[in-house]
Order: sequence, then C-alpha cells, then structure tokens
Amino acid sequence: MKAFTRKLLITLGFAAAANANEASQQIDALLAKDWQQHKLTANPPASDETLVRRLHLDIIGRIPTLQEAQAFLGSTDKDKRAKLIDQLLASDGYAQRMFHFWADLLRIQTRSNGGQGDMTSKPYLEHVKRRIRENMPYDDFVHELLTAQGKVWDNPAIGYYMRDIGMPLDNLANTTRVFLGTRIECAQCHNHPFDKWTQMQFYQMAAFTYPLETNFTGIAQQQGAFRLMVEARKKPELEASTRNMGRVFENLGDFVRYSKVQPLPSRLLKLPHDYQYPDAKPKDVISPLTMLGKSVKCEPTGETTKAFADWLTSSDNPRFTTVIANRLWKQVFGAGLIEPVDEILDSTVASNPALMKHLEQLMRDSRYNLKAYLRVLYNTQAYQNEVSRAELYAGEVCHFSGPLLRRMSAEQIYDSFVTLIHPTPDLPRSQGIDSEMAQKIVYRGKLSDALDLLTSQEIFDGAARASEGYERIAERSKVLRAQYTAAQKAKDKPLLDKLNVEIRSLEFTARTGIHDYVVVPAVARLYTQKTGKPAPPPIPVKAPTLDELKKAGQNRAYIHVPGYDIDQVIPSEEKAAEQARENLFHAEIKRLGITDTDAYLKSRRAHAREWPRAADLESPAPRGHYLREFGQSDRDIIDNANTDASMPQALVLMNSELFQSILKPHTQLKLNLSAAKYPDEQLNTVYQTLLSRTPTATEKASWASAEKTGLNIEDLIFALINTQQFIFVR
Repeated sequence: MKAFTRKLLITLGFAAAANANEASQQIDALLAKDWQQHKLTANPPASDETLVRRLHLDIIGRIPTLQEAQAFLGSTDKDKRAKLIDQLLASDGYAQRMFHFWADLLRIQTRSNGGQGDMTSKPYLEHVKRRIRENMPYDDFVHELLTAQGKVWDNPAIGYYMRDIGMPLDNLANTTRVFLGTRIECAQCHNHPFDKWTQMQFYQMAAFTYPLETNFTGIAQQQGAFRLMVEARKKPELEASTRNMGRVFENLGDFVRYSKVQPLPSRLLKLPHDYQYPDAKPKDVISPLTMLGKSVKCEPTGETTKAFADWLTSSDNPRFTTVIANRLWKQVFGAGLIEPVDEILDSTVASNPALMKHLEQLMRDSRYNLKAYLRVLYNTQAYQNEVSRAELYAGEVCHFSGPLLRRMSAEQIYDSFVTLIHPTPDLPRSQGIDSEMAQKIVYRGKLSDALDLLTSQEIFDGAARASEGYERIAERSKVLRAQYTAAQKAKDKPLLDKLNVEIRSLEFTARTGIHDYVVVPAVARLYTQKTGKPAPPPIPVKAPTLDELKKAGQNRAYIHVPGYDIDQVIPSEEKAAEQARENLFHAEIKRLGITDTDAYLKSRRAHAREWPRAADLESPAPRGHYLREFGQSDRDIIDNANTDASMPQALVLMNSELFQSILKPHTQLKLNLSAAKYPDEQLNTVYQTLLSRTPTATEKASWASAEKTGLNIEDLIFALINTQQFIFVR
C-alpha cells in the first residue's frame, strides 16, 4: 500500500497547479524578507518575450521555434506561463536537458575507461535516460545506483560502479561529492587538511562498497581454472599444453569481460601500508562505519552496500536532501544558496538559511519528485523577474532578486542551432538501446550464462586443448610479427595491410580452439538446461571475410538457445519512430505549403541524420565536434563543463560551416524567411526566430543604415548569432 501511495503521489506530482502556486509564493516571501533585510528590491518582471526563450532554454535546453514563440506570445490565457512550464516539463526535451545535468555529474560516457567498459557504458547511459523520462524519485534513483549488482544485461545500473573500474576508493570519493556535496578525496592519503575528515573515516566509508568487484572477467570459475594452470605449469610434461593458456584465458575473458559487478565477501579493505595515525595499525582490516548523521556500522563480510545506500539516501541524512535541493536551485537561478555546491563543511551556512531549510522540506514533501520541485522554482516570481546582470564574484552573497545572467551551456548552444535547422526540433525517435547494441548484449549474455555452467576443471581442460592451437602457430606468428615491425619502420602501408590480415587470419584459426573446446560445450549445456533436450550440432563457423578480419572480432551464433533473442519491441519501436518522422515531415509539407515534396523530404531526412539533439550524440561528443568547441565536459571529471567565452567558440561561430548549415534550403530559419514577403517582415522574422522578440526602434534604424552599405539579411543573421543576446540566457 505504501508503494502504491508513493507511486500515486509521484504520478500526480506534489506540485499540482494550486500547490505549486502556493509553494512558489512561499519561496517568493522568503526572498522578499531577505531583500528587505539587505535593503534590496526585486528585479522588474520579465516580459513574455524574454520568458518564453528563457523557459525553453532552461527546461528543454534549446530556444523556441518561431511558431512556438508566437503561439505563447499570441495567447491571452492569464495562466499561460504556468501552462508552458507544465508543457515543457512533460516533454521529451526536459529529459534531454536533464540528461546533460546527470551526465556531467556522473561522468557518463558512451565509451568509458578508454573503451574497457564498452559493454556496460551504453546500457548504463540509456538506463539513466530512461529513469529521467520516468521521473523516478531521486532517492530511489540514487539507491538503485548504489546497490547495483549483477550482469549488465540484467541490471544496467551497474554502470555506476563500472565507471570507476578497479578504483573503489575513487568511486567512494565521487559518491560523497556528488550526492553529499562533500569532498573527502584528500582523506584517502592523510587526514583532511581543511575539513574534519580523517583517513580512518575515509576508509570506514569506503569499506561499505569496497567488496564490489568490477575487474571481474565475467566467467565465474575462471579464477579456479587459473589456479589449476599454475599448478600444472609446475609439471614439465604439461609445459607445452599450458604455455599459451594465459592467452586462452585472456581471449576467453574478452567474450564477457567487464560486464558484471559482484560482491566478494573475502575482499576486505585494509589500511594502507604507510598508515601513520595512532588509532590503528597499517594493513588493519576496516569495518564499514558512516561518517556523519545516523551512525551505521556493518560487519565487513555482511550486506554492506544496501546499508550504505539506505543511510545515504535517507531523508534524515543531513546532507543528501540539501545537496540536490541546492544543485537544482543553481540550475534554475544560476548560483546555489550554498557555493561551492560540492564543498559543504560543518561550518557552511547558506546565503539564505531560512530559504535553504524551506527548499529541503519542499524536496521531502515532494517525495524527491524532481519535476515537481523544479515546477515550483520555475513558477516563482523571482525566477520570472528580469535577470541580474552584475557579475557574481567568488565569495559574494547572491540574494536572487532575479536569476543570474548566464552564458548558454555547450548543449544549449548546439541544440539552439539544431532548432534553427529543424522546423520541428524534437523529432520522434526510438528510446533505449538500438537493435545492434541489443544484439551484442544478448550474445554476450548467452555466452556468460553458458560459461558460468562450466566447472574450473572443464574450463582448464578445454583451455589446455585450445592452447595447443596457439602452440602450433607460434613460429609462423613470430615470423609475421617480425615482418610487420620491419614494415612499420619502412612505412610500407600496403605490406602492413597484407601482414595485418595474415596475422588476424592466423589468430582466428588459433582462437577456433577456444570456441570448439570451451564455448561450444558450454552453450550446448545451456541449451540442454533451458530445453531439457540434447543440444543440436553447433552452427558451422564460416571463415571471416577480409573486412571481418580487419575488425576486432566476430560474433558467432554457436547454437541457437531459446530465450536469447533480442526483444522484438526494440526493432519495432525503431521502425515506428522512423515512420513517425516520415509522417511528421509530410505534416510539415502540408502546414508549410511545400510544393517540391521530394526535395523537402530529402532535406528533412538529412537533417534527422546529421543534426540530432546533443543528448542523442556520443557522450561526450568526439573531439573537434561543435559541442566540444562550445565547452562540453569531457566527462572524465565531475561537473567539468565550461561556459566561459573562448577563442575556439568565437571561431566556430564566425568561420565554421555552422552558419551556412542554418541557411540551407528547408531549414526552419530559411523557411521562416521565405514566408516573409517584405523587408520589414524579414527583419522581424530574423529577430523573432533568433531572439524570440521583435527588433527595437534603435535596432531597426541601425539595420536601415547597415542596408545602405550593401549588407543583406544573411549578414544580419551572422551578426546576431555572434551577439551576447543570442549566446546568453536572459
């Protein structure tokens, strides 16, 4: 019943219209009291023209289209601002905007850890997106990440721990910084020099999650088989059959490597060898103990991760609620009530303590429904005031008489250009992993489940036979590799390509033994376990093509096992999204009165392919991409994005093909201009499309003078996209 009630509250949202309005007024009252105490006045209310652009940028991460802005500005509904906020929060654009918020904090990468975590990275990324779309309560979301265990195809949330493969102490430091706003990484090596945390406390906290193994190769009994190999190598008669067994184990592990997080009760955290404080000795085993709030202690071999997650996400935790309430306040207003947001000390006092306390209670009352919380903030009069333009210096108190003037983030800039290209920026698309990734996951899942059925002895015996294959090719491989090294020195590319294929072909032949003697028997056993029938003969292995040999590896079907097929919902959703886009393009043709339908459809399909929203690109975007030039985080470090003006950004806006892209046929901007018949209409259209407002009298006069010098409307567009008015959130 409790779970049902919670779900109902989440569905309805704490901040239904009346409650949101009342909650927003309470925040405004607390701010007004602070202004009165400091002899300040509120900024004037922002105009509808300013607010429609600000709300789109802040909530869905892009400027409005001309049609979206006109629909809002032309409405006479007295509640149109609140309704627009609700509309934007309910849109998929909100999920895209919030993904960047979480991707920066959680360092989410499409290819994390130099590619080691590829099998986990993409499912984890899509998992976070799904939770945002579902509006999963924040405390449940964090709890799910902290307790994530198992295989990625069953629980993609394990990506949270896999993001820090083999670095459990760093993971703990990141956890406390992101979710508790507390930086304790210094205490990993010594007592914190600027805070109260000791090295002992760091290790006690780390002991909760330290037993989780992320370096797991993916095969349950591989370590046992490895020990058998070590013993066998002591016997001279087995030297030849075990000489290459290490390579066999390595290649075998590649099938399912880094795809599982599991607790190892025997994995106990010990103090470092150079521990120097009198409360313990070096290499002492440490028991988990919380460092603040309610004291929680566990036995080192107990169920420590759940106890840790329960403690950290509790509404009674003295920092958990404060941190998320403050982070979201900063996202909305441009600065936190506590700054920096992730260096909270016992002595830290919010710039408005009464307001901070109120926001914490608001978060609790909303059951950690982030949309409901944000809805309240966006509906405050303070947010809907004009921006404060004075620069806020480090250590200076902000009183929030209005939101701060801010430069757009990299994603906001890029997605605003995407908006100038797309007549409908938020195109239908399938959500979740694609069919190709789904196929890889099913394939790896089948191999993992199959290999887990083998005993250590069976793995060892099969690996010994497979090792003989490597022994047979050893001499030939040695010669080829020497020739390859010589070709590299000679920079003989044709010979390098030829030798590369020969080496790969030779290794393919050698690796066949791994499949024949280890994998196929395992998959056959899995088939029997699933069906109760003897396994059919394995599907014959086809020699790879030249192109396949150049790739890192090839998937093989082995034996079809019932239950190991991709969810057919995935390809059907992809087809449905493709058809929905086509329907949308045809609707645009009708709405816009397009006559050359074939040319229009060709352009729009190209737009969909070449100009996706930032959240649909790799995370982070590749080096050299517009997003990186605009300051997108590399997502190696927490919250590492840069919104400062830079020379690369200026050069991209002035000299790249970006400007020409927004003026190609059938872009939103070009279509808007084509619909304007007269020069005055074109002038208004440019300002409304880029800035969501009409030009002032002064701007009209300036443009009239500029036109006399020979400048045209494209020159005006070029000038405006390079102004602060376009780049800033006003």
